[in-house]
Amino acid sequence: MVSKRYQFPKITEEMHDEIAVWYETHNNGKCAKGYHGCCGGNVTFEITPTSIGDFLTVRCSCGATLDFEEL
Repeated sequence: MVSKRYQFPKITEEMHDEIAVWYETHNNGKCAKGYHGCCGGNVTFEITPTSIGDFLTVRCSCGATLDFEEL
């Protein structure tokens, strides 16, 4: 259960840079084709809070993922 006081953790500059490189590299392949909505929408950020820390998964609509073990 997530506390009412839970705040989403901050994505650091290093994480942002890694996500940007992954996205550009990945998106130049098969995922660049097709319609993903008027605002994009082919990438989802999933934050999973646990008792040992928060985990971030960046997921493409094709199923490819980039995982960060702790924020």
